[in-house]
Amino acid sequence: HLAGILQARDDLNGGDASSDGGGGYQSHAIASRILQLTSDLKGLPLHPHIPSSLSLPVQLTRFLGATLPLEWQHSSRDGGSFRSIADNMVKLSCPMLGLSHVRQALEFASLTYGQEIGRCKPEQQCAERECRSKSAGHEEQYRHTNTNEGQRKSWSRKRIHYGAHPMQNVDLFLPSNSQSKLPVRGTLFFVHGGAWGSGNPWMYRLVASPFLKQNFAVVIAGYRTYPDAPTIDHQVADVRMAWDASHEAWDDLITECDDFFIGNIIMGHSSGAHVSLLMLIDWIGERIARGHNPLNAASPEDEPWRPDHYVGLSGVYDIGKHFDFEAGRGVEEISPLKPICGYTRQSFDDASPVKRLMALMRGIPDDVEQNLKRIPTIRDLMPKTLLVHGIDDSTVPFTSTTDCARSIRSLGIKVCDELYLTGTGHQDVIMHFMLGGPARNLVFDWLDDNRKGESSGSVLLSRL
Repeated sequence: HLAGILQARDDLNGGDASSDGGGGYQSHAIASRILQLTSDLKGLPLHPHIPSSLSLPVQLTRFLGATLPLEWQHSSRDGGSFRSIADNMVKLSCPMLGLSHVRQALEFASLTYGQEIGRCKPEQQCAERECRSKSAGHEEQYRHTNTNEGQRKSWSRKRIHYGAHPMQNVDLFLPSNSQSKLPVRGTLFFVHGGAWGSGNPWMYRLVASPFLKQNFAVVIAGYRTYPDAPTIDHQVADVRMAWDASHEAWDDLITECDDFFIGNIIMGHSSGAHVSLLMLIDWIGERIARGHNPLNAASPEDEPWRPDHYVGLSGVYDIGKHFDFEAGRGVEEISPLKPICGYTRQSFDDASPVKRLMALMRGIPDDVEQNLKRIPTIRDLMPKTLLVHGIDDSTVPFTSTTDCARSIRSLGIKVCDELYLTGTGHQDVIMHFMLGGPARNLVFDWLDDNRKGESSGSVLLSRL
């Protein structure tokens, strides 16, 4: 199977499979190619999951993991040094990124220093007229032009604190300023990654830009990372509080754009995909405990802000398997995965979204009647799902998405689609959203094809 994938990638590499057509992000640029030069010279297959073609960074992490004292690795992980190193590396890369992508740097500045929500200028145009004109027949033009070089609108922002810790906050962005409720095409709730132990919302602020251009309201959620959040349940609880705080704010600020509403989207990248999917499954469990009835249209649980879509980008969905993968890279002792997910194989299973969903489906032992009732409820509450992964991901193998999608569909979930991108690594997928690329465009196409209230079957999407 892998041989077929490699051959398909070789056939496509004559062109630029990862370009945006508008000078967007180029995946696996010069640095990555230089790091794999050794394997090129040896004539070995260039795939990160084949041991004979390990890149120099993986060889380096294996060497360091085997030689550095465990006490040093653990103290770096548990004392916060891992987070400081990872976050400072991102900060150091920002100037170079800004010089090579000037337009995106200006957009980042406008998102950072833009007008605060609530301080509206009377002369600013309300988005309601624009929303009505699009729903009247200009959708196709809007759909394909507004994610690229379209003119930026008057974005507005708001920082919301949902807890006492400095990391417990969300950045909320609106596509316009208005003195009344703003009609939007949908809402995006984004959870960043960072190996459970690093990352901040500001680093992913550019993810909001293409969604704002498509008239979405956007939230970039912050949450406590390890060691401030000692367990995965603490991170899930933070994300849930961020979700609730976002809805409270949205109630006062936005309304659905008539006949053009895509829905409420939860999207996460890497460990953020893991945490956000756990939050979603726990949300479903709460609705089951409250007696949600999918056959009752007047059910009190039919709340306006229930999620309509889940999009996982390069996500970790089985903690036990990913721990084994990290051990193969030599980073299992310095990675926050083991302490935050509980050290034991049983704890790893409990922290795995698909296995938690399966446990929720199994229900109460020996209570067959109640268990039969909960199956249609779970299928009703589980939103349409799209899992996206790069074939050349050396941080989280694409098989993580393959196994997760297979398990979700085995439970009878209506829509669980997969999207695989050749020549695309771990960070490439999220950079496609920030700087432009095929992952972003294909996800927007999928969202348009799976609007709230519309039904479709599962499909396998591929750029192989």
